[in-house]
Amino acid sequence: MSLQSLSLQAISLQTMLGLTGISLLLSVTLLRVLLFFKLKKQLSYFIAILLFAISFVSFSGNTINFYFRGLFNDLSITSLILLSYYFIQPETDKKQTQPIFLLLVITGLFFYPTALGLGPVDPYAWGFISKDHGITTPLIFLSLLAGLMYFALVKSYSILLLSLVLATLCYHSGLLESRNIWDYLFDPLVFIYALTAIISSLFSKKNNPFFQNQRL
Repeated sequence: MSLQSLSLQAISLQTMLGLTGISLLLSVTLLRVLLFFKLKKQLSYFIAILLFAISFVSFSGNTINFYFRGLFNDLSITSLILLSYYFIQPETDKKQTQPIFLLLVITGLFFYPTALGLGPVDPYAWGFISKDHGITTPLIFLSLLAGLMYFALVKSYSILLLSLVLATLCYHSGLLESRNIWDYLFDPLVFIYALTAIISSLFSKKNNPFFQNQRL
């Protein structure tokens, strides 16, 4: 098999993963909307799966997920895992989702401003784990990831652990078009969702009489 055919297969796999992520995003969003409006669960799943399939149908030369991919770009591995979790289990377990949301928010609040030049460091460059970018920073970065994996394992945070492990494995396998591990760990869409979820959770606790009556 020639190197050219191998390259084409890799590009095809990357493109398919990117399109599948967008289709999953569309179907999960529709599923949660339908369930919110109390549509029957079986019918809601049928419609969501139907949308997933239709999103791969070509219209005017391109598929629906292709058009939406231009808007959202490729989703991270973490986003794909969370979307799959939401699809399988719409009534999510906050014990599993809150830790990863909190980590995403803390990371994003540090990452995005500094990556845009608002600071003395460029954290996005840390994600290019190669000899061309030195060895000290990648080793520190990988050690931090390993520490987070161990923490998630000890605390039984399965979604967080799965996200970290699969994102790292997929990065080394080159399953996304990006060669930066940050793009495997999170993306702007999942950061915004996590930030919204954390803020919503804080407000719900503030308005809950149980928390209002507690003394520090």
